[in-house]
Amino acid sequence: MKHLISVAEQHDSEQRLLSNALEALWEKTDIRGKIVQVQPKVTADYQADASVDLVFDDQTYHYIAQCKTFVDRKAQVDQIGLRLQETGPRHMLVTDYISKELAAHCRTVGLQFIDTHGNAYLRAPGLFVFTTGEKNQHRRQSAKAPKGLTNQAALRVVFTLLSKQELISATFKEISALSSVALGTAYNVLEDLEQRGYLIAGPKHSRKLLEPHRLVDEWVANFPTTLRTKLNSRRFSSPDPYWWEHFDITDLKAAWGSEVAAAKMLKHLKPSTQTLYVDSMEMRNVINKLAKQIRLRPDPDGPIEILEKFWSPVIESEPGIAPPLLVYSDLLALLDSRAKETANMIKENFIEPKIHPG
Repeated sequence: MKHLISVAEQHDSEQRLLSNALEALWEKTDIRGKIVQVQPKVTADYQADASVDLVFDDQTYHYIAQCKTFVDRKAQVDQIGLRLQETGPRHMLVTDYISKELAAHCRTVGLQFIDTHGNAYLRAPGLFVFTTGEKNQHRRQSAKAPKGLTNQAALRVVFTLLSKQELISATFKEISALSSVALGTAYNVLEDLEQRGYLIAGPKHSRKLLEPHRLVDEWVANFPTTLRTKLNSRRFSSPDPYWWEHFDITDLKAAWGSEVAAAKMLKHLKPSTQTLYVDSMEMRNVINKLAKQIRLRPDPDGPIEILEKFWSPVIESEPGIAPPLLVYSDLLALLDSRAKETANMIKENFIEPKIHPG
């Protein structure tokens, strides 16, 4: 059995990924890999995952390696390539699997790579390798499968990041606190985003979202069935259809959603329904206050919906109004043409400027 030459212990997932990729490279090409240094500081603000020597025909080629478990988009390849260009002329991406299409794109943009299946693009004086289409099913299945936005915790974390994008580079502790999830959960969600090509991570918590518009669409698609149904929705009615215009929620730890939020944001829509998100600890107090002021009464088909608020006030653009992403999602869920038109205006005026600033 072939063994890699290594001067570093392989303790974390990136180093195991690199070790497997170098072994696959040796099996396919007889190019031996030697991990020279783990996490070398390449520039003042960039620390790579490893520096690697590739040995072939008594020639040694030195590379800076960046490990990414999951790469499946050209935009992700482009971002990694731009980042690695800062490390010098010889660098490579190390990942679990590169498809034929992405391999061709890597060659086009000049991003050298190796994967754990034996696919590779390497180019240097006296060295040229371009192998695609190799698949090792055992290694492919052993990789940690991405989960996506299929659980409440992931939706909470992504909602926080999309609503206030400067938090993308916050600490895991800060992100977990603002998302009301466990610290380890926040770490796992961000790791999953990176595996799926939505996030690129740098040193000292610096991160950047890739293709945030696609992440918005995925969040909106999953929120109604995965998280909203868990917010203990209750429906009511009132004899006053305009009660929301004069009801003050300033001190109630609450926020308007859906049509009322849109009306306050755009002055465009006359709400036929009223949605209010309320802190779970204040729910009884708010319902009692509404009962006294607007004669609120339980009604399973009523136009008034009260749900538990699931986010921190820190991420609100305007106090007392739900973040635009939630307003957008709620409006689309109404399946009404006028609400859909307003939803698109919310997206154009309040969401897209945040995810594509400038």
